[in-house]
Amino acid sequence: MMPSPSFPPAERSPAPVPFDTPVLFLVFNRPDATAQVLDRLLAAGVRRLYVAADGPRPGHPTDAARCAEVLAVVQQVAARAGCEVHTLLRADNLGCSVAVSEGISWFFAHEPEGIIVEDDCLPTPEFFSFCAELLARYRHHSGVMHIGGNNFGPAAGAALPAGAPAYSFSQQVHTWGWATWRRAWQHYDLHLRALPALAARNGLRASFSSRLEAHYFMSKFWELYRGPRPFTTWDYQWHFARAARQGLAIMPSVNLVTNIGFGHAEATHTQDASDPHAALPTGQLHWPLAHPDQVLHDRPRDRQQFRSFLAGRLWAKLRSLLRPAVPFSVGPAAAGLVVTASIMKGAPQ
Repeated sequence: MMPSPSFPPAERSPAPVPFDTPVLFLVFNRPDATAQVLDRLLAAGVRRLYVAADGPRPGHPTDAARCAEVLAVVQQVAARAGCEVHTLLRADNLGCSVAVSEGISWFFAHEPEGIIVEDDCLPTPEFFSFCAELLARYRHHSGVMHIGGNNFGPAAGAALPAGAPAYSFSQQVHTWGWATWRRAWQHYDLHLRALPALAARNGLRASFSSRLEAHYFMSKFWELYRGPRPFTTWDYQWHFARAARQGLAIMPSVNLVTNIGFGHAEATHTQDASDPHAALPTGQLHWPLAHPDQVLHDRPRDRQQFRSFLAGRLWAKLRSLLRPAVPFSVGPAAAGLVVTASIMKGAPQ
């Protein structure tokens, strides 16, 4: 689909320090969240904004008005900020997987690198500088494929000590605010067509921190490959693109993005407002950034973070199953210890 004409920039009072890195903003039908995140983008000084919007769903009477309101918010706020805006507007609903993945491909047809933010992901102000610096630093390092804004570890909301590395190299991909390059996104395939050949020669095992993590993601990949169409997700395919090339993802040492969409009436995958990942605190980096000494996968940290992630997922599922029947007051940390132990009995280590 061809993009609609760009909105011309408007004159305004002095703006924040200009931020040259282009940003893709993925929106749908949440004008309140859209306005909140857009304010954060423009406060960071974003000057080149790409907006990809999915269209209203059939059978949802309020979608048309809400989608139109989202676009009005983008036009009004961006024009006041003097921001150059390019749009990809869909008249019909493509669904999360196609709308997002095609939106990102459209973005990288115009830009060699950039930042991607969805309408329910609220970055901290320094997230943008973090991404911009690392996009430039690893621009020609083909082994680095992803720059994430999330850290779900126990110190994610703390202030980073002076001199501590601002990030590590991971094989875990988080997409609640992230950045990449056209050179990496070109390997994305919504349909995972390379999966059978790679699995036949065990070509993905080295792309994960443990057999447990490989087991989890291979199950997800095969579920998508064999499952019904249309897809309802796009991000596991990005996990697969990274894994297929044994690429590295940058993980900040503190969390830089909060998902504000949990519990929203229009949420697709984040309906549970009590989810352990809802409203995660953000931390603070120390500037100038301290870089790791080597471009090397931090396998122990990945292994620890994956087990914490899996325990949190299972805790959320257990809570949702038990909530209607009995009160349940055990905290996620305690539940994680019990549930993780049970997982180890039934899956590879």
